[in-house]
Amino acid sequence: MLDISWGETGVLVGLGLVLIGRRDLPLASHTLGKQIGRIVGLLQGARLRADRFAHDHQLKALQNEFRSGLRELDAVKAELAGAMMNNHRGVGAMVPGVDR
Repeated sequence: MLDISWGETGVLVGLGLVLIGRRDLPLASHTLGKQIGRIVGLLQGARLRADRFAHDHQLKALQNEFRSGLRELDAVKAELAGAMMNNHRGVGAMVPGVDR
């Protein structure tokens, strides 16, 4: 992600130590740690919300697919019931090649 080598990181940390000094180093470390913790917490919360959204969205898509399948089955059922009412010979008469 960031193209920084260990040598460059060491130089930056050393320069930071020299600029901050011994006296303010504990306070600076504490503040930096708190800020990094807040950022990590924010990223974890965002990831959790994104996972929940994706999970809920998938469930709703499956529910919609299931409902459309049920509607198709109801349409076929109604069509068969109508055909049986119109044709007194039954369903077997509608299928060619069926012997009685």
